[in-house]
Amino acid sequence: MQWKPLRPGFGLAGRIDRTLIDRVDPFFPAGTDEYWMGQALIESMKSVGISAPNPGVGCVIVKNGHELARGHTQAWKQPHAERMAFASLPEGVSLEGAEVFVTLEPCSHTGFQPPCSDLFLGRGIARLVVATSDPDPRVSGEGLRRLAASGIRVKTGVLEAEVRALLFPFLKTRGAKKTVWVSKWARMPSGHLADVDGNSKWITNAKSRAYTHWLRQKYDAIVVGARTFLLDRPALTVRDCAPPRQRQPLRIVFDPRGDLLNEPESALHGFRVLVCGSRLPDEKRAGAIFHPMEVGPDSPDLVEAFRSTLESMPFEKPLQSVMVEGGARLLRTLGDAGIFDAAHVFTGVQKFDRLSKREWLEAGPGGGFNPCTHHVFDEDVLQEWVKED
Repeated sequence: MQWKPLRPGFGLAGRIDRTLIDRVDPFFPAGTDEYWMGQALIESMKSVGISAPNPGVGCVIVKNGHELARGHTQAWKQPHAERMAFASLPEGVSLEGAEVFVTLEPCSHTGFQPPCSDLFLGRGIARLVVATSDPDPRVSGEGLRRLAASGIRVKTGVLEAEVRALLFPFLKTRGAKKTVWVSKWARMPSGHLADVDGNSKWITNAKSRAYTHWLRQKYDAIVVGARTFLLDRPALTVRDCAPPRQRQPLRIVFDPRGDLLNEPESALHGFRVLVCGSRLPDEKRAGAIFHPMEVGPDSPDLVEAFRSTLESMPFEKPLQSVMVEGGARLLRTLGDAGIFDAAHVFTGVQKFDRLSKREWLEAGPGGGFNPCTHHVFDEDVLQEWVKED
């Protein structure tokens, strides 16, 4: 399926207003399939930051036009959205004639959890509405076929593009069998990301930054280059987005020449730094901060060494997604290597003096990407692209 432009107000992070403190309701007429699926999507956003590598799914159970219960996917290996919603039903309630809205096809296999499709059987549920099917070969339409065969009316495709955008890392990983890499940058109207000295605070406004912080929660790891780290001292946290703020991302610095080797450990607290092995002294190799890439800083294999080193590092959970935030040179290098699967680009109104071509990037990721989001945060413009399948 081709990645399509999304309805206004939606992005790769879900309902855009739900990533901010100020929220706008409703988006769809009450009681419609779009309204209830929109509610399931909002519920699924509560899984951001905790469910990966499982998909963040939302489920809403409705009867006679009134909501009975809702639920979202819990932490990895914990209950799925459907199981949480059914567990939240009022005691003794009848589901005869009820409708269930779920953002992703209910699973039909046993993994860390039993099949969610079993929950629907023998309950009198009249209708199941699903946004998109699950590409997992253990599911892949089997759950829908099973429920349809039991007499439940099944409808698919409601808010499909919007749900697929929110589930992008999961869907892309399932299809491509690799870690998903995305880029994010903020540019001036001229295309510059910083002034000639590398200063870039603040090109965008508070709403744009809040959306970026939600993205940091969505993706597993955030990467910046060594020069960006030294100039900006970024926190790379989720401090300004709307709650729930359920995790801070893994924070990575790409430092092939070892520019950070003499930084005090306190300045690098919470960060992991990838350094070319030839630059890394023996006493630094034993710590938790510096990680060697076994190529030289001028090697033609540097990008691949960076990617393979990061993806093979021992983390608590599988690394499903990585977002690279800058600077311009790192974004350009990785973009030219074709590493990115999606892009988030903000254009702000801030203008700096003394600009340099080195700090300049295009307004988009180039050919091979489909535009999916165009959103205005006051005066800032957000555009998002996804690489064609």
